[in-house]
Amino acid sequence: MFFSTPETIQHLFFDCHYARFLWRVVFVLFGIFPPRNMNHLFNSWSKLGGSNYNHLLLSGAAAFCWAIWITRNDVFFDKGHPKTFLQVLFRGTHWLRFWALLQRSDDDKERIRDACKLLESRAMEFFVSHGWSFIYRLKH
Repeated sequence: MFFSTPETIQHLFFDCHYARFLWRVVFVLFGIFPPRNMNHLFNSWSKLGGSNYNHLLLSGAAAFCWAIWITRNDVFFDKGHPKTFLQVLFRGTHWLRFWALLQRSDDDKERIRDACKLLESRAMEFFVSHGWSFIYRLKH
């Protein structure tokens, strides 16, 4: 259970508020519709970018799934406090930047870093414009 809800893969990666937030940010910034389920995420998304960008989209999807997963584990197993939406987003971009080092092409590494910067800066702009204060820290 996570937040008093029976946990399923569907809930954790697509229906919980962290997942919905992350996928909506991706939609707003990149125009990629939020995934509905695992099949949609890893089959349909892999065809969106054409052969040049499939692996980049899937790396991003995997990084966000990983961020959601470890956030859930922090709360559930370590009895930690739930993270803010921005902390989960930054956790995802942290892992995506780290995984960018594994890309063969320097252009792909740069594309991933640029996408992370865009996600972070636009999310911060949105939150600040709606009253979020910089006194709240973002930790990984």
